[in-house]
Amino acid sequence: MKNPIIKSMLIIIFGFLFLSQTSISAEKNLQKCKEFSSIGLHLPAIEQCQKAMRDGVNREAELELLYYLANSYSSINKNKLAKEAITKLLNASPSISAYDYYLAGLIEIKLNNNKEAIFYLEKAILGEPNSISIKRQLARALFQSGDTRKANLILTGNFYEDSSDTQSMTQLSENLISEGNLIKANLITNRIIEINPGYSYAYYLKYIISIKEDDLQNALANINKAIMRDRENIRYLIEKVKLLITNKKYDLAKYNLTIIEQLNPNTPGIPNLYENILDLQAADLHSYAREMIKQKDYESAINYYNKAINLNPSDAILYFERGQLLSKMKNYKNAENDLIIASSLNENLVASNVNLMLGKIYYQLGERDKSIAFIDKELTINANNKEALLWQIRSYSETGEYDFAEDYAKKLIEVDPLSPDGYSILGDIKLMKGDIQKSNELHNKVIELDPNYNIATRKKSE
Repeated sequence: MKNPIIKSMLIIIFGFLFLSQTSISAEKNLQKCKEFSSIGLHLPAIEQCQKAMRDGVNREAELELLYYLANSYSSINKNKLAKEAITKLLNASPSISAYDYYLAGLIEIKLNNNKEAIFYLEKAILGEPNSISIKRQLARALFQSGDTRKANLILTGNFYEDSSDTQSMTQLSENLISEGNLIKANLITNRIIEINPGYSYAYYLKYIISIKEDDLQNALANINKAIMRDRENIRYLIEKVKLLITNKKYDLAKYNLTIIEQLNPNTPGIPNLYENILDLQAADLHSYAREMIKQKDYESAINYYNKAINLNPSDAILYFERGQLLSKMKNYKNAENDLIIASSLNENLVASNVNLMLGKIYYQLGERDKSIAFIDKELTINANNKEALLWQIRSYSETGEYDFAEDYAKKLIEVDPLSPDGYSILGDIKLMKGDIQKSNELHNKVIELDPNYNIATRKKSE
């Protein structure tokens, strides 16, 4: 009889010890959950909360765990999980506190559920009618839901109650800027600065106001003041870079980008800003080059094109325009290089007569076969290009290949049968081939179309 009794007693003792250890473990996890969540260590807090719940706790402790779990989930922007936790708490708690409702309201604001947020925050204010923090969040939810008047009245009331409440003033200034009431926003922001001259965000708000007023000079002064008070604020530095770009102060903009990279090499958008600066610098140089061409200062224009291409070597138009200018300056070899590069970067340039340009360059370089080949490419794309037809007639006539020249002259007449040019040229070719009668017939057609047309090669039939 003794052995079964002893065994039963041992089982009871071990069971009691196990339950006791589990309870102690759950209590420790609860305390760690609260401590970690309160000091901002939210991932460890979530882990400890979940461990405590798995270990099993009483109803009061479970409600406490749900609160801190919701708080930590919300703090790391896992707001759907936060909502699940706070909803369980609200449904299970026999006495919901103002802070429970407040947390529920904050979570709904983050989820952009402003109607639900207003409901919870109004409940929170009933429990804590003097809480300025709750009123601020209620004002935020109201503003986001479209009730701007009520939101602004709450914020105004806050700093009438506490004249040092710069947070409510800041929120009100943001609202007024959003509404376009810049004068009042500026007055309130100035008041914030009087209370707290070291508050960098107030100067950032003044920067935003200046930008909206298109006062770029004051905008730069204000963003500089914000940076002086918070030198490692990447948001401010990026805004300064954008403003410097707008003011065409590209080197200063690039310098500030290097500061941002030193602070955080992984800042998103920095490579794009660098590229934008280079593109804008190249665009300005491109404009200067075109202006120099208008003034017939071709050397200066080439210098601007060179600088623009160094900054943006993938812009086909820069090569295309520089190539045309080099051709005009009789620098044919470099012109050829530019036009070939331009064509390789942008196939659509064939529609801009690039093949004709290359054909004319090869003609000047004495590469007749290449010239004819490229101009034929041009005519394949645009069979009605009169200039291309005239260049082919010229090339073949100069070498005495009148049959080929005649073919292009006939095409010229097909393109524009009412123009005397084609008939005159074909008449000249017939003359060179010894067919004086046909030449005169064609020249007579020219006079018929234009009695004042000058035909230098016209001869009488023998």
